[in-house]
Amino acid sequence: MMKPQLGIRSHTLTDDYLQYMRQMNLSHCFVMFDNDHSNYEDVNRTLDRVRKAGLTVDDAGNDALYKHWSIYLGLEDRDLWIEKYNNLNRILGQAGVPVGYIGNSRVAHTGYFASDITHGAKGRTIDMNEILTRPPLYDKVVEEEELWENFDYLLKNALPVAKEVGMRLSLHPSDPPFPMYQGCASLIYNSDCYRKAISMADAVEPGILGIKFCCGCWLEGGEKFGNLLADLREFVRAKRVLTVHFRNVSAPIPNCVETLAEDGYFDMMSIMRVLVEEGYDQAIYPDHIFQTDPATGGDLAAFAYAIGYMKGLMNAAYSELS
Repeated sequence: MMKPQLGIRSHTLTDDYLQYMRQMNLSHCFVMFDNDHSNYEDVNRTLDRVRKAGLTVDDAGNDALYKHWSIYLGLEDRDLWIEKYNNLNRILGQAGVPVGYIGNSRVAHTGYFASDITHGAKGRTIDMNEILTRPPLYDKVVEEEELWENFDYLLKNALPVAKEVGMRLSLHPSDPPFPMYQGCASLIYNSDCYRKAISMADAVEPGILGIKFCCGCWLEGGEKFGNLLADLREFVRAKRVLTVHFRNVSAPIPNCVETLAEDGYFDMMSIMRVLVEEGYDQAIYPDHIFQTDPATGGDLAAFAYAIGYMKGLMNAAYSELS
């Protein structure tokens, strides 16, 4: 069975939030640590607290480390940051967390705006034409070849550590999945990029690298990213999908808005069918949500709706199969 999950931030974890997760009948989560809580004592204290609340931690990491640009740009201090990243993975692996994170998954958007398709809530919006007008991020153009060279360097330093502590590492696509913007290339902007990354990783340590299969990124990219259902079936069969991010959008880029699962241009039930047919039994997460007003329930209500809808589709897909 799939494992519906929500996320926990180590620095904002409260008893009320743990109670909220229990009341939604969730037993799985991921934990995101910040720099101040990525040491041995704080990691284990947080994991113990979460587990005592009856939750299983499927995956965990620190986005300030696994997305650190010194690593992906190959700057002089990259070995320092790779060691910090590896140290956290050692702590997590030794604490029994089976999946960590890897990859410079770029993130950009145009803002959160209310519209008819978001029913008046504020939805995350991508206007690729606007993003392409933004100034360069760095004082040089970062080409794709350079990113892959630096990624290969990271794989050779990170995968043996992950293997040593019994972890796998999941790689998220770039969001939006566009080959180059703001003078910097993207690493994962279509499904062939994933195949290349897996091939490179298996040359170092077979089977360690996996995928955060972000349905939203596949749908943002549309046909240029790949065939979502065929790619999902392929990667699940290969045991590469470690997490599914369950998200729909209004249209492929250049212009798209994140929607409720039932409102986007893709049939999300078809995704559930593939997952059930292929025996996917790992985590599934509703991913981004609308920004709703506190007076109408705020983030807790938005996540509860997304989880409930996702679980409903999941249960319907299992019933169809049986």
